Amino acid sequence: MPDHKPKRDDNIKPYLRYSGLAFQMIGVMVLAALAGMKLDDYFHTRNPWFTIVLLLVAVVASMVLVILSLNKK
Repeated sequence: MPDHKPKRDDNIKPYLRYSGLAFQMIGVMVLAALAGMKLDDYFHTRNPWFTIVLLLVAVVASMVLVILSLNKK
């Protein structure tokens, strides 16, 4: 009967995947905010509409990516 000991890599892998997802979400949000601020500055908008819209799109896109990543095994 083979001895099935859990590998150390099996325990570490989920943590790396989830921390990677968190950094990916943060990166997408930061890029969306910077791009929105640049567009608001370029078009001289009174309210930060580009920033708001791009951040909302980034939140939705990040959540879709997280859901797809969690469903993929």
